[in-house]
Amino acid sequence: MTGAPHQDGVRRLLEAVAAGRALILTGPGGGGKSYTLQLTQDALLAAGKSAPLIAGHVSGSSVPLGVFAGVKKLSATVLESPAAVVDVFARRRSETVLLVDDVDHLDDASLYVVTQLISTTRLPAVLTTRCLNTAPQCIQDLYDGGHLIETVRSPLAEAEARALVSDLVGGALTPRALSEILAAGDGNPLHLREIVRGSLADGRLTQTPHGWELIGSPALTSRLTSLTAERFERLSATNVEAATFIAMAGECPYDAISDDDRSALARADVIELTDCGWLRLSHPLDAQHLLSTCPSALRHEITHRAIDVLRGPSAASRPHAKRQADVLSLEHGCDFEISSMIALGEYALGSFDAQLALRAATAVLERDPDALHARRTAGLAASLLGHTETADVHFRMATSLARTDDERTSVALARAQHLGVRQYDATAAREVVREALEVVTDPTSSAHLQAAIQRWAAVAGQSHEAIAAPEEAGSLEGVVSLITAGVAGVITGPLHHTTALLPRMREVPAELLALVPGGGSLVELTESMVLSYSGDVLATRRRLSQAITAAGVEEPESVGVWEYALGFLEFLSADAEQAYLLGRAAVAHLSWRDSTGLMPAAQALTAAAAIATGRDIEARMALDAVPEAAAQDPKVVMLRTWADAWQASAERRADQGADMLLETARWLMTVQHTYFAGMIAHCVARMGRRTAETAALLRSASELAGGGLLRLFASHAHAVANHDVPALEDVASDATELGLRTTAADTRLWLSHITDRRIISEAGARRHLLAADEMRVRMPTMALWNAAPVRSTLLTEREHDVVRLAADRYTTKEIAEINNVSVNTVTNQLASAFRKLAVGSRAELRDLLHAGRR
Repeated sequence: MTGAPHQDGVRRLLEAVAAGRALILTGPGGGGKSYTLQLTQDALLAAGKSAPLIAGHVSGSSVPLGVFAGVKKLSATVLESPAAVVDVFARRRSETVLLVDDVDHLDDASLYVVTQLISTTRLPAVLTTRCLNTAPQCIQDLYDGGHLIETVRSPLAEAEARALVSDLVGGALTPRALSEILAAGDGNPLHLREIVRGSLADGRLTQTPHGWELIGSPALTSRLTSLTAERFERLSATNVEAATFIAMAGECPYDAISDDDRSALARADVIELTDCGWLRLSHPLDAQHLLSTCPSALRHEITHRAIDVLRGPSAASRPHAKRQADVLSLEHGCDFEISSMIALGEYALGSFDAQLALRAATAVLERDPDALHARRTAGLAASLLGHTETADVHFRMATSLARTDDERTSVALARAQHLGVRQYDATAAREVVREALEVVTDPTSSAHLQAAIQRWAAVAGQSHEAIAAPEEAGSLEGVVSLITAGVAGVITGPLHHTTALLPRMREVPAELLALVPGGGSLVELTESMVLSYSGDVLATRRRLSQAITAAGVEEPESVGVWEYALGFLEFLSADAEQAYLLGRAAVAHLSWRDSTGLMPAAQALTAAAAIATGRDIEARMALDAVPEAAAQDPKVVMLRTWADAWQASAERRADQGADMLLETARWLMTVQHTYFAGMIAHCVARMGRRTAETAALLRSASELAGGGLLRLFASHAHAVANHDVPALEDVASDATELGLRTTAADTRLWLSHITDRRIISEAGARRHLLAADEMRVRMPTMALWNAAPVRSTLLTEREHDVVRLAADRYTTKEIAEINNVSVNTVTNQLASAFRKLAVGSRAELRDLLHAGRR
């Protein structure tokens, strides 16, 4: 691992010792204190300082002054007396910094020397200890007396921890594996290293086509096991057994262990209270250590005791407790109720834990091969894991077992999910649901099936009726229908219908929503799309970025969904380079877990963004990877057309590109993908071609679907068609405020191209050109229809900065100080900018830039 994550800490230490101070660096074992101290020594030696590094150790604490034996210029005679050692250091205090690692394990004589050097000699020093409160009393006295300043070694930031883990395995991890390893390591670099090494050695961390996958829980190395064991050395056997019970249960009721054990574990910082007052372990690695070192007979006894408690009266109000009991039963071969194990499988499926869902369903089927709900769960779990043939077998069996309308509906919807999401064959999914509808007579079941037919017709790019929300959503099928109606609303519109549905979607009980694979993500995604279609792209971008971060911790399997959503937003509104990177990440993560069938769309997004950023070969490869069954998916059609039209425009066939876009927009309107139709028609308006037809289509889309985004697009197209300069200036201003950077830049470029001086002056056109030019400099990979294929800009980024400052009345000297350059450099930059802009004074410059800020 490089020293980069530690460099900021090293800099602070160097600044402190340069000022003659003494510091004590605190932090947990393995947190990087020793490494930081070594980097500090390297930096001091490179600066010509003397920086002896002594390290306390348990085995050496009985040898007086033994830690000083390796320090240069300390002879054997000097080492016979602590006072002599102090005297030698005192004579070199101006050139020496003393570094002491693990001050807790110094012998008494060495500890005396260190305290004297700091308190009396005032030698600059850096000491390390895990916790100031447990450091030797004389060190605590130094701190209390103001002789020591504490600095805490913070855990690695998440980005640093991710980089470390990826570096250790030599590649990317799946989101779930990365999430679990980061949680176990808790930002401690030593722990992360040893967890990765232990998991690799144990075969739990294995390489797959989707990245390094973690099978089961992370494993520990013997070194990390030893470090963890230190926390339990002073506890009694009964204390450790109680802690092992908590580790087995995950969480347990407060009174599940005795008062004495609870007090002892609390004093040792082994346990903590949850929000509901239950007990859990304080440190992520303790459970692994306790369970791996517990004798098998005792572990068997503790397992049964934990299951009894988690199924007992005190846990009756905690659904997760019963699920944990079933997990323990599954892992340790204990007895279970079939209905409870089926419920565990369904919950695991909704929580993206397909491995657990398949294990639970398989355990039930081993007892009862005709358990229909277990067959359904096993089919969906196998589908999500990519075991297509296994899923097909389970669904065939489930179909033959279904007897009631509820059962036929449940199986048909699940099988359609498998075909439409995993195999990307929405037409086949629709046919499965249609066949079930022919034999179902129950009105509620029929309504759920009808909604599913419309859903798969929409995905298949077929004309369909509007999807109505169910009157009740008290069942799994009802919740799915409600979510389907909400998602349909942000595809077809009207937007206010979905807005009205959102409260109902948010009010679905958590336990019921948890049974829908990715249900919570779909509700949140619908909310984000509503926000996006309101026109506030900036707020939507923030929300999607936060969702990616949260998913990495809470629902790693949904990361790809959020990456695609943000990539799509970036592509159409701002940065094509970011869209490309997000598209590639989404493809990688969705190939691992795709619960929503977005893989073809992510591949098409990657292709379109690749075309926009000059990666033609990668674009073709991405398009070729789109499954044939998904060719008519409107998302795929839209993005593929975009890529083809962009290529045509780059080859100076702009009219042909506009025809492609407008034809696809009309088709999207036909299949009720109103918002997509509006987005791709907006590209035609930005080109300034087929203006009357485009304006009419966008007006129709806006009236049908509603929302501020389409309203802005319709206003833009109408203004382009009528050469309405004031209206276009308003559009550019609004687009900038909302975060639609591509719209704002293309609009200003279009205004700058107008040559009719009766509707816009030459100065006005130049102002818009300069404003657009500045936007392109700030974000060079915007996909602009008015700038393709030319990518050059009028001014450089530094020239834009300089002219803005000059227009704001900063002097040349002040601009030079702000940019940390010479006055001559600024003078030359201003002269170059003035020449390019054809202005002769700062007054003219201010006049030119004024309207550009509109």
